[in-house]
Amino acid sequence: MFGLRGLRPDLEITGFETAFSIIAPQLVERGHRVTIYARRAAHTPARRIARESGVDLMYMPSPGGKNLSALTSTTLALSHALARRDFDVWFFVNVGMGHHCALARLSRRPVVMNVDGLDWQRGKWGPLARAYFRSAASSAVRWSTILITDAEAMRAFYRDTLGRDSVMIPYGAELIRSRRPAHIAELGLRPNDYFLIVSRLVPENTLAELLEGFRRSRTSKRLIVVGGANYQGRFQDELRRAAAGDTRIRFAGQIADQRLLDELWCNCYAYLHGHSVGGTNPSLLRAMGCGAATLALNTVFNREALGDAGQYFEPDPTRIAALLDELDVHPDRARDLGESARRRAAERYSWTSVVDAYEDLFLRVASPGDR
Repeated sequence: MFGLRGLRPDLEITGFETAFSIIAPQLVERGHRVTIYARRAAHTPARRIARESGVDLMYMPSPGGKNLSALTSTTLALSHALARRDFDVWFFVNVGMGHHCALARLSRRPVVMNVDGLDWQRGKWGPLARAYFRSAASSAVRWSTILITDAEAMRAFYRDTLGRDSVMIPYGAELIRSRRPAHIAELGLRPNDYFLIVSRLVPENTLAELLEGFRRSRTSKRLIVVGGANYQGRFQDELRRAAAGDTRIRFAGQIADQRLLDELWCNCYAYLHGHSVGGTNPSLLRAMGCGAATLALNTVFNREALGDAGQYFEPDPTRIAALLDELDVHPDRARDLGESARRRAAERYSWTSVVDAYEDLFLRVASPGDR
């Protein structure tokens, strides 16, 4: 597996790391040997262990800073793997690694790529980076043996726009109930007394509109914003300035304690999901698994995941404020939404079915007759 920061990195984690911290160990439990090439800088020295949960871990240098570390680390990982030549399937995450797929074909083994989202549409990237991601997507389409998408809408995009079909495998959702609600008291919170946002502080996650909508709302509840930004800049400063005059809004920063995050989702009055780019979002599925009433940006991807188990908003602060005010005075409606979200997660996003799908695909593509 290439492109991941590692298995359960202790310095930075994304949806991919969250997902494959479940998928990779379960593949090992089923009798497969799995190696993850990790970025050394994402792990403190004490955490650079050679094996965890049966998964072999190889730590590659990752020079180049946040902009280039993924590319340099994966290039070094490929060089190491080509020297070993003992893997049956070469698996990549993140469409930004698309050009690496061509190099991986030198292994004469199947190359599988999970393309994730549409990175060239993300507002945090400049023109040069967007052009790179777009070219990487074309390379992944050309050189991968199999493409994986995480939503039917994303599968349709790659088929209709880039001319390549894919296998759709979503992320999973763990069903979680609150075990230590007092844990959120560390942040000065009480159950059902706050709205929650868990997001990177980037423009495409509709944060400016959500914060302005909350400021215009009449609710006495608080708004807790969890998350940081890979690249500090003017947008993050503007968000904090806009929220400075409203004592109900609090930026909690990045929270590494995953149990605390679960408690925040389980005990929030409602979760606000503004992600606009990408397929099935792991944060949305996690909120559903925790039974959080969810208000999501009206996109084809969010509707595919959440269905009728949530409510949707347009990126309009006035309409967001009205939606918050309406839900604020109907706690029964909030509870019903949370229960519906949990049921949908159980029915459609089982981790067991996700691992089944990955195992079936890897076994099938490794068979010489099916490459």
